[in-house]
Amino acid sequence: MERTIHERYGLRPVINATCHWTAFGGTVMWPEVSAAMTEASVACVDMRALHDEASVRISARTNGEASLVVSGCAAALMVGAAAIMTGKDLRRMAALPHTSATDVAHTFRRGFVTRRFSRVADSHGEYEAWGYAHAVRGGGGVFQEVGDGDLLTRDEFEAGFDEHTAGVYWVSDGLDRGFSLEEAILVAHSYSVPVLVDASNTLPPALNFHHFVDVGADLVAFSGGKGLRGPQGSGILTGRRDLIEAARLQSSPVHGIGRPLKVSKEEVFGLLTAIDVWASRDHEADLRDALGRTSAVVEGVNRISGLRAVLKFPDHIGRPFPTAFVHIDDQTGVHAKSLLESLLTGTPSVAVMGYTDPSIVRIDVRILSDGDAAAVVSAVGCAMRSISR
Repeated sequence: MERTIHERYGLRPVINATCHWTAFGGTVMWPEVSAAMTEASVACVDMRALHDEASVRISARTNGEASLVVSGCAAALMVGAAAIMTGKDLRRMAALPHTSATDVAHTFRRGFVTRRFSRVADSHGEYEAWGYAHAVRGGGGVFQEVGDGDLLTRDEFEAGFDEHTAGVYWVSDGLDRGFSLEEAILVAHSYSVPVLVDASNTLPPALNFHHFVDVGADLVAFSGGKGLRGPQGSGILTGRRDLIEAARLQSSPVHGIGRPLKVSKEEVFGLLTAIDVWASRDHEADLRDALGRTSAVVEGVNRISGLRAVLKFPDHIGRPFPTAFVHIDDQTGVHAKSLLESLLTGTPSVAVMGYTDPSIVRIDVRILSDGDAAAVVSAVGCAMRSISR
């Protein structure tokens, strides 16, 4: 049998039952996307014109005034934050990321009001777990943290604004808990500062592709992979025209702070194709398929000794994602970590997710084929038998 490209390079294909974690290669692209990227590869194009066309086509879906394709959601956050801090001031653009310069010409409003980040403790004390927000800091932004995670009041939020505030950085999972994005936008706009939304993993539902702009967010960042199932190395920044223009002035092919965030012609065409395919889908039918596939996994896992699977829909934080939660019986002596490791090193190699409870693993087969979903169940059974020996 002919070897796959992964095997020819000494690697093993992974069945990604985390759905689209980057660590395991991200999403599975639509077949039309792969075809479009191959077609786009045979000729060159004026990238400025391609970005113009992409802006028009994407904005028609997001309701933004303009849009920009960059190399992932984090890239969109970085260049979006830069645009908020600099506007179209070329001198400020040239100074990035050194926003603390004392030269009057380079004085920045560089603060981003945001919900307090979690902390990690080590032998030297606590430090912030920035996560994807590193992208905003990479552009020169400084966070003005308020509240305590999801627990946030309007008074606490408003207290974060001062003369250094450039904008608001808001992470969304598509759900509102307590103080809402709409309220945050009203407060931010009362201080005449824009709101940058990290909406990386908010699709589905489909309406979220335009919801954030509709409620007044100034810039919204999406992953081009994940729910859209476009190229994993692509992302979208959409929103206010003046801010998108400022972002483009410092993004590839221009030599600004966003120069490292370039995307190829193949990725832009691939992303545009993915959006068209995604927009034409029957999302309700796709959800029914995902629920059916997840139910089959739950039924299969429940036939494995020592395991009890439960279908959660919505998922554990309330998103419209069907997920199989697999509980490991204490009597087996198996911990989630060892099961995860055994699955990843097994044949086939399968990636699943851990959880805060060390006796639970999560399986997400939304975008897998029925055959791959069945292979995941079989692999779980093999791994349990191997570990329990």
